Amino acid sequence: MGLAFLLLVGFILLVLGSRALVRRNVELEALMEIKASLDPENKVLTSWTSNGDPCGGSFDGGLSGKVPPAVAQLKCLSGLYLHYITWTGEIPREISSLTELTDLYLDVNNLTGSIPSEIGSMASLQVLQLCYNQLNGTIPPQIGSLKKLSVLALQHNKLSGDIHGLANLQTLKRLVLGFNGFNGTFPVEIAKIPELQTLDVQNNSLSGFVPAALKKLERFNYQNNPGLCGSGFPSLRNCNNFDPNLHPNGVNPIVLIPRTPDVKTHCNQSHCSNPSKLPQAALVAGIVSVTVTLVGAGLLTFYRYRRGKQKIGSTADASDGRLSTDQSKDLYSRSASPLVCLEYSSGWDPLDDGRCGNGLSLQAPRYTLEEVESATQYFSE
Repeated sequence: MGLAFLLLVGFILLVLGSRALVRRNVELEALMEIKASLDPENKVLTSWTSNGDPCGGSFDGGLSGKVPPAVAQLKCLSGLYLHYITWTGEIPREISSLTELTDLYLDVNNLTGSIPSEIGSMASLQVLQLCYNQLNGTIPPQIGSLKKLSVLALQHNKLSGDIHGLANLQTLKRLVLGFNGFNGTFPVEIAKIPELQTLDVQNNSLSGFVPAALKKLERFNYQNNPGLCGSGFPSLRNCNNFDPNLHPNGVNPIVLIPRTPDVKTHCNQSHCSNPSKLPQAALVAGIVSVTVTLVGAGLLTFYRYRRGKQKIGSTADASDGRLSTDQSKDLYSRSASPLVCLEYSSGWDPLDDGRCGNGLSLQAPRYTLEEVESATQYFSE
């Protein structure tokens, strides 16, 4: 029984030892491949030999050139410190296979291209320093899923885009993004990261409200972002109603106003209309139309008012010019004989307009022929 147990233990140790040997051989081969890529003439990495022990400290020397994908074969690496060695080229995407890596230092090199989104799958990563390179593009949103990341240094690159996704890194202690081309609104949620101590966003194109809670940080660099505003910060202007992120949930009511849809027009090399001028022209035309309508309505109202006033004056003058009934009777009594206004029985009336010689409208008395003959004594002398 004891012999069987010893044989089992020996077999397990043999298997583990062989696995370790195989892994060491794989890593040694990877290092030799890296050497062939960086120092093909064996002038710098002379201590890197196929008989050496990479874990014994015998592999030393400076590196330069491009980052070889073979670095991804170093599966047991917990830290990769490749800064200040003037590496060029892009960051190999295969580096994401280093699942045990906690520290990745590729800063102060000449790396170009974008940040590989595959880095977001390196769940053990705690420090990511890619500063002082020539990296461009945006920060991959996958970086925001690194739940253990405490240091993110990306300063002095050519990165752009917004930085809202970094507010999800709740374990951050240092976030350094200065001297890039980041734009968009400042993510106010960053102020809620509990252990944040250093925040550097200087020399970018960020805009919007900076929460006063960031004053508690040990270090906060925000200079040379003309769009930033806030209170309690020495070199920040006060915010106004047109600054974004002033209201709950980072939404400005002004932003919610729907924009005028873009009207795409056909254009050629000789002539091209500017779509942005169309809304302005429509607005000017509307204002002119409303103004003309109001002026026309005002003139029409004034004209009717004057006409009505003139009619009232004419009526008053006419009524003043008329004589009352009593005045007419008195005038009639003092006028010439009513014989002047006779109505002949034959029906012919020389004054059929009802007026006498004085121009007054009077009710002429009517007489029969018998009454006239009787009154004149049959026209005798």
